[in-house]
Amino acid sequence: MKNFTFEIDGDGIALVTFDSPGKSMNVISADVMADFAELSEKIKTDDAVKGVVLTSGKSAFCAGADLSELGGGSGELEKLSEDERKAKLFEQCYRLNKTLRELETCGKPIAAAINGLALGGGFEITMACHYRVMPSDNPKAKVGLPEAMVGVLPGGGGTQRLPRLVGVMNAAPILLQGKQHDGPSAQQLGIAHAVVPMAELVSKAKELVKEDPMNATQPWDGDKFKFPGGGPYHPAGAQVFGAASPMLRKNTYGNYPAQRYILSCVYEGAQVSIDQGLRIESRYFTKLLMRPESRNMIRSLFLSKQALEKGGRRPASQKKGEVNKIAVIGAGFMGAGIATVSAQAGIDVVLIDANQEGADKGKQHAVDHFNKGVKRGKLSQEKADAIAGRIVATTDYALLSDVDLVIEAVFENSELKNKITKMAEDVIPADAVFASNTSSIPITGLAKASSREDQFIGIHFFSPVEKMMLVEIIMGDNTGDYALSRAIDYVTKIKKTPIVVSDTRGFYANRCVMRFIGEGMNMLAEGIKP
Repeated sequence: MKNFTFEIDGDGIALVTFDSPGKSMNVISADVMADFAELSEKIKTDDAVKGVVLTSGKSAFCAGADLSELGGGSGELEKLSEDERKAKLFEQCYRLNKTLRELETCGKPIAAAINGLALGGGFEITMACHYRVMPSDNPKAKVGLPEAMVGVLPGGGGTQRLPRLVGVMNAAPILLQGKQHDGPSAQQLGIAHAVVPMAELVSKAKELVKEDPMNATQPWDGDKFKFPGGGPYHPAGAQVFGAASPMLRKNTYGNYPAQRYILSCVYEGAQVSIDQGLRIESRYFTKLLMRPESRNMIRSLFLSKQALEKGGRRPASQKKGEVNKIAVIGAGFMGAGIATVSAQAGIDVVLIDANQEGADKGKQHAVDHFNKGVKRGKLSQEKADAIAGRIVATTDYALLSDVDLVIEAVFENSELKNKITKMAEDVIPADAVFASNTSSIPITGLAKASSREDQFIGIHFFSPVEKMMLVEIIMGDNTGDYALSRAIDYVTKIKKTPIVVSDTRGFYANRCVMRFIGEGMNMLAEGIKP
């Protein structure tokens, strides 16, 4: 097996470590699936194995399925007839369910020592184990099923095991909204059997396996199993299922088939055995993959987004660089927000405004933002003060002498922007890039005020900057590859998603908004109720 190591201790407990070579994170790919089938057979047939602890050799347990394989195989599938395509997809989808089912019915107790993030298929693997142990001192170790957020559904038993584990009401936010749980909250829900310090994770998992070596049966395989909270025909369960469909419709307007199919999987699966439920899940997964909405969401929200966040639009002629210090000119709401997210990412910020009072007010916005983090327990006061300390509020342009990037965020007035450009370029280094945060003025026109148009670019944030994850990078007619590369360096460093767009009216996002508004007005004119 390439992706798993196998060590048996003196008590016959096998420590299986998931550690795919050459990858920063474990994902469930075709070769991992092949290894998993072999692993399941070895556990079942090797008499020396009395029990198993499954953990990861990486900081995360498993990030789920390799969706690039789902997206990448569509070209070959298109050549098949519809029935052949369905059969092929079902075979692929059911493979993980079949393997995990063999694992949980192998007759030997298995515990998952979840040392880090276990999402999607990673979480589903742990639910096929008889015990789950999570760390008390690693907030990054979380379990969740984010598939619905990218247009698919949990295809490794998540729609069947999770509701049987915690009930439909507790499972719904995890299945439909991608909610994640750390160790303590997972234990409270009944997902984790134990929560211990990281150093004790494997030993505690072994202890659970050894405590009751004959208990190798999942709750849903027992004769007396009752669906937590009641199934569809139980008085309490009927209320939950009865409310679920209209609530889903209210929130999605029927535009997201993944959520609807997840609900169908749970509703139908709750009325049959786990084996039948798993086949129902795989059928809905197949049906989902044949829909254009799901294929497009996988492409845009997962494959393309991942590529962009890794700097996928960087010109081939450019190497990744570092943006360590920036200037933000204009300390209003947008400028203050840009300064806040930049400081949070470890970047030193010179925040300039026309007067000191305005600059101080902009910095106070950042201080208030970080103090909210302190109140919510996400930051220590010391850390909040240190981050805010990276922002220097001033009116002095001389402080721009060593910045890597300037972001102009003043009012939407070309004359003012042109003046700011000249003032900044008198001071900034020769290799610094100048960017405008304009939402409507053409970058090519603004660049005319610059003495180096090839280093002039648009970086357009959306409001509020702290929450909106998309950033438009706008190429003027004369913007060069170097400026584009540095802009990508900056946007990826602040952990936002950069899209490179043309210098057209409305750029990209507002151009789409205008089409939506126009279509809405047309519908209103045709007599459709608002």
